[in-house]
Amino acid sequence: MAREANITQDQVSRAAEAIRDAGAQLTVRAIRERLGAGSMATVLKFFQAWRDAQVKEPEAPVSLPPTLQRGLLEFVSSEVDSAKGQLRAELEIVNQANADLIIESDRQALVIENLTGTLETVYGEKAEITGRLEQVLAERYAALEESTTERQTAESARTELAKALLRLEMMPRLEKEIDNLRRQVEAESSARVTAEQAAAVAVAKLEASIDARAVAAKTIDEAKAEYQVRGAELLVVRSELHEARATIDELRTKLARSRGTRATLPVKHEERPRRKT
Repeated sequence: MAREANITQDQVSRAAEAIRDAGAQLTVRAIRERLGAGSMATVLKFFQAWRDAQVKEPEAPVSLPPTLQRGLLEFVSSEVDSAKGQLRAELEIVNQANADLIIESDRQALVIENLTGTLETVYGEKAEITGRLEQVLAERYAALEESTTERQTAESARTELAKALLRLEMMPRLEKEIDNLRRQVEAESSARVTAEQAAAVAVAKLEASIDARAVAAKTIDEAKAEYQVRGAELLVVRSELHEARATIDELRTKLARSRGTRATLPVKHEERPRRKT
């Protein structure tokens, strides 16, 4: 609501004198309408100050003849009656101004009450919006933390998957080495059989072939020991291979869950047939 323009004492005084000189009824409303600005309370205050300034101070008493005094008393009495009427009119004007002030005060109070209600409504809406904003920010921070956790889980799953794939890549080479050792053991076993047959045929040459047979037996024993070691290593490698495949399946499942999709990763493991020794 726009504020009314300010007025001065001089403006009110000039307006009152102009209305009085024009012979019109001198009221607060007439002054305000002539100025076109200011509130009734401000105009009334300045108007009362101007009216009080119009009262002249009494002069020093002067002795007059009795006849003149009687005439003066009659004149004064007449003027007092006239002044009383003027005062009554001014009192009515003041009462009307007071009534106008009361009306304007009630209107201003109603405006203030409406503005107060509007302000309280605005404060309530502001508090509600602030609460919603804090809730949205809290949900955003929670979503960021959850996203960071899922990202870290996915990175960890990728790392474990890469390690498991690296182990899988090494499995064929290890199995090939184990097959080579198995063939070597079989060849050595065949050589032993051949040596034993040769020993049975060459009984007469037994003493000469004792050293060779001892060497062959030692070689066979070493080959058996190595075969046993390689067999144990083969069991360990197979166990690690089985665990690596299980780990890969689990990591793939976790990776699919972290992306929010229900993906299945079919993996078929073909067990190689064990060779008979």
